[in-house]
Amino acid sequence: MQDAAVTLSGSGATTYVWDNSVTNGTSFTPTATATYTVTGTDGNGCSNTDQVVVTVNSLPTVSAGADQAVCDGGAVTLSGAGASTYAWDNGVTDGSAFAANTTTTYTVTGTDANNCTATDQLVVTVNALPTVSAGADQAVCDGGTVTLSGSGASTYAWDNGITDGTTFTPTATATYTVTGTDGNGCTGTDQVDVTVNNLPTVTVNDATICTGDAAATFTATSSTATSWLWSGQGTGTNATTTGATAGNYSVVVTDNNNCQSSSASGVLTVNALPTVSAGADQAVCDGGAVTLSGSGASTYSWDNGVTDGTAFTPTATTTYTVTGTDGNGCIGTDNVDVTVNTLPTVSAGADVSCL
Repeated sequence: MQDAAVTLSGSGATTYVWDNSVTNGTSFTPTATATYTVTGTDGNGCSNTDQVVVTVNSLPTVSAGADQAVCDGGAVTLSGAGASTYAWDNGVTDGSAFAANTTTTYTVTGTDANNCTATDQLVVTVNALPTVSAGADQAVCDGGTVTLSGSGASTYAWDNGITDGTTFTPTATATYTVTGTDGNGCTGTDQVDVTVNNLPTVTVNDATICTGDAAATFTATSSTATSWLWSGQGTGTNATTTGATAGNYSVVVTDNNNCQSSSASGVLTVNALPTVSAGADQAVCDGGAVTLSGSGASTYSWDNGVTDGTAFTPTATTTYTVTGTDGNGCIGTDNVDVTVNTLPTVSAGADVSCL
């Protein structure tokens, strides 16, 4: 044991004298292995001697090991060397892992087979974990790109195959986790939500008009749109537009998430008017029958109470108008003149009597 004291006490006589400056019954600390001689004298003045060997064992060279560094909460194992058994302070068990939370100096006491002890120390440095940030939550329209960048550490590793600081296109709403590692090899994590908003959908009606009709109305139908941009009309705030020229009328809508739809179109068909014919002008003798028949359309309507293709007896010279409607609902008109000729006033002369 380090600096162990020894007490030598003679027996069998009355007084005792030791060599090497030892006082009988008084402790002292030997510095090396030595043989000590005592001379004992009894009451008759007779004396005799005896010897004792005091062996001084060397102290063990105990090692606590090299200083260690660990991240906060990480496991540390301390193991002594150079002795037979080891006792650590701070509740540490030799060779057993424990979680270190603060920087601490640990002392080990090693005891050898001679029950001699020595101590050593090491410092376990506990490095704080980095405060890693994944950045603010983000929202993107379907098909849009996102860039995720960690901060607060030295290097960053993301889940879901993401590379730090590199743009990618998310396909669905997801939570992404970043692990940041600092210069001490300590890590921290953080998460960010990336919301993928659906694009608004929109449909536009088709329309059909006849040449000369008023403009058709096109309506963009969408459950989420907040603004409408019709082709050729600049920034739009209306869900409707009008047109009289055949072709496509296209719209793009934007919703509250500022997501924009694909273009949707309505088709305007402009049908030509039918070339309606009322037939050739006619002349009839007063009281005679006339039949008027339209052509060039599908159905026909006459004025003056005339029924298409049905004979009637006109009473006076008249212009008749026919309105013809084709299969597209487009109409055309034409006129025919029917002249009613007055019957001649025929005279057979005076009556004749024969005798």
